[in-house]
Amino acid sequence: MLGAFFEAELREQPELWRRIAASSKAAALARAIGERDVVLVGSGSSLYVGQLGALALRRRGIRASALAATEAVFDHTAYQGCAVIALSQSGRSSDVLGALDVLRPASVVALTNDVHSPLAARSTCCIALDAGVEQAVPASKTVTAMAAILLWAAALIAGKSTRSAITLVQTAEAVEHWLQSVELDAVVQAAKRLTLRRSVVIVGAGYGVPVAHEVALKIKEASYVHAEGFAAGEFRHGSEAMLDASCAILGIVDDASRSIIRRPLAEAAVTESLRYVIGSEMDDVPLLGPVVGEAFNTLAWLVTGQTLALHLGRIRGVQSDAPRGLRKFIEERTEPVSVRTRRDA
Repeated sequence: MLGAFFEAELREQPELWRRIAASSKAAALARAIGERDVVLVGSGSSLYVGQLGALALRRRGIRASALAATEAVFDHTAYQGCAVIALSQSGRSSDVLGALDVLRPASVVALTNDVHSPLAARSTCCIALDAGVEQAVPASKTVTAMAAILLWAAALIAGKSTRSAITLVQTAEAVEHWLQSVELDAVVQAAKRLTLRRSVVIVGAGYGVPVAHEVALKIKEASYVHAEGFAAGEFRHGSEAMLDASCAILGIVDDASRSIIRRPLAEAAVTESLRYVIGSEMDDVPLLGPVVGEAFNTLAWLVTGQTLALHLGRIRGVQSDAPRGLRKFIEERTEPVSVRTRRDA
């Protein structure tokens, strides 16, 4: 079946979150960050997770930035000597390793799926994702594992108890239930309608912005459909002109962003664009995905986007396990797996 690995790894995520909830990974990351200025470095999906983590840390009073590893050679002076959180599923991304060369960090915390990788060897603290083999090129479980650890660590730094082992397990159970329920068919039906559109816009606010970019990336690589993520407010400053009846728009909605997301979705209705929301219900727009508690709702948003990308690719006949132009190399070993891609996330 098309995307068999992608689907299997997507479905493994709730159990992975339960393992993270039972571990000390978030506490270790919180200790490693302390109250220092940090820059989170990654490429592709890892960059978007870095943006999510940087926002969570800034909300807790930590000065944190996210930097594309590929841009570090042009934009590193202000970050030199900072603590770096390096995100790479393989730990072998030449872009991330090259960024460390120019950043000359005071310390490096590695979030990676391979504790034997070059990135792990260069780190002062390595936090293993322990996600197991990820064979599909579109990263899924490593993405949400990084996000869960970063979000929980940010809460621990601030002394907040809203993100905890209990709330992470609750999120895992809710998402797992949704993946096994008939409610999943709503995503399949949405994918059938989306495949007739020439472009998909994903809008979010706050935590929804990096998630929108990540969902757009998943749609592009898994189905070859053009998709773009936007900050919902900024989308209205020019880019909204692209909307017409050949487009679709997805809004990522939570209580904090509802009023911001409502406006572009209302204006999209005038253009007859196909509309959906992810996260929570809003007006008469169809909802995709599970509704979960606020603490780790971003994980549910990501899984919904992954599921939509998977089924959109299947309907279009795309082998999303190995999209054209992208490769993933897996080194067989009994310990955490080494992974490398041309677009290493």
